[in-house]
Amino acid sequence: MPRRTKTQALGQHFLADRRVLARIVDASAIGKGETVCEAGTGSGILTEELCRHAKKVVSYEVDRELYIHAKAKLASSNLEFVNADLFKRDEQLFDVFVSNLPYSKSRDAFEWLAARKFDRAIVMVQKEFAEKLLAKPGDSNYRAISAIASYCFHLEKLFDVGKECFNPPPLVESTVIRATLKHSITRETVKNINRLFSQRNKRASTVAAKLGIQMDFGDRRVDQLVPAQIIALASGMIA
Repeated sequence: MPRRTKTQALGQHFLADRRVLARIVDASAIGKGETVCEAGTGSGILTEELCRHAKKVVSYEVDRELYIHAKAKLASSNLEFVNADLFKRDEQLFDVFVSNLPYSKSRDAFEWLAARKFDRAIVMVQKEFAEKLLAKPGDSNYRAISAIASYCFHLEKLFDVGKECFNPPPLVESTVIRATLKHSITRETVKNINRLFSQRNKRASTVAAKLGIQMDFGDRRVDQLVPAQIIALASGMIA
């Protein structure tokens, strides 16, 4: 069996189709006075375009080799490179989040964004993950991230992206999502929502009572609660 490259091991598939790139930049509607935060510099193809539209771009790349290559290749007075995992940092000062994420980082990204103050995000994710983001209470794929995303963002599916648009091609289709901020929640609330969904098939009132929280949800299971109820229950776990 051929040895996997480091890029493949990290789940990285670089966008190579400039027509898709143009659609992402256009959907971002970046103003000249705005700061953009990018997760995953990769080959720098998206980073370069973002710099042409934004006041400032802060681009994070966790892979040291890609970081060095991009830094040598791209030079712009409004570009700042950071060799780090963005989702383990507390970056706050940005208006727009734009990223073609490794699929393995999609949930991390949306959980991280839920605790930030910003205007909008344009993110490419695996098509299956996009369906989870947009799932409704009671749906078979309604998960913790569904409740978090629905409560925190106005979500809009923009367009699908075929496998042939990447190098190397992934095994699945991709979807570009726009998320506009409605509410921010704390990282602790995010953790508690995930804890609640580890009991997603249990009666919500029973789960609440075991946590010492007096909230009556009738016969509904945890995965049948609307996002606002999930947030209220998770917030009560903090008090």
